[in-house]
Amino acid sequence: MIVYLVPVGGSRYQLYVEMPAEEAIGEAPAVPSRWIAKQIQRFRSMLIEAERARLRRESGEPDDGSGLWHAIMRRIAEAIAEQRLLWHLRHQTAVTVRHPDDMSGEDALREVRAEFTRDVSRHFRWLIIDGVIMIATGIVFTLIPGPNIIAWYFTFRAIGHFLSWRGARKGLREVTWTAEACQPLSSVRPALRLHALERRDRLREIGESLDLKHLAGFVERVFTEKRKQQAGA
Repeated sequence: MIVYLVPVGGSRYQLYVEMPAEEAIGEAPAVPSRWIAKQIQRFRSMLIEAERARLRRESGEPDDGSGLWHAIMRRIAEAIAEQRLLWHLRHQTAVTVRHPDDMSGEDALREVRAEFTRDVSRHFRWLIIDGVIMIATGIVFTLIPGPNIIAWYFTFRAIGHFLSWRGARKGLREVTWTAEACQPLSSVRPALRLHALERRDRLREIGESLDLKHLAGFVERVFTEKRKQQAGA
């Protein structure tokens, strides 16, 4: 498996991989409970729907949906983009991380370990929180007729954080990592200093050189989010 350590502004990096979201989850395990099996199937269905919508947005197609369900699916799509790598790591034993050639392999592996250390703590905390909310909303909304959208959303979050927690633990403790310098990734940092249209065009060129179809949309989204966070700080 190959992942990419991508500059996303300043001295910040983000790990990136491309694969269908449903492939990242893997085969559904056999479970003794029909209720659990139903939640896993619902999780997969929501995941596929949200992923398709996200890719349309990142390719520049208009986002003309509205309402609560649309807002929930957008949040789910963002979670998929963030957690896809961790879900896939549950099935890996050896991974190569390609990093900008203006940093050393040791520094790249240090970034990887630091990110997974944060992920283990963060996803376990949210697994507990969302698991409690999932149970509570499931009980409350059984009394209300119609689709239980809120409970579905927190079910997705709880399952997603569980898979991410397991993947982060394995990435930190069991996966063998190899670092490999990648010159095109060094071009991402100067591209982030360009104006919006030039930046996106340049990021597309870099993505094409690496055979990564969605790299430009990913970097643009993360870069924009981090700038908003800094502005609001």
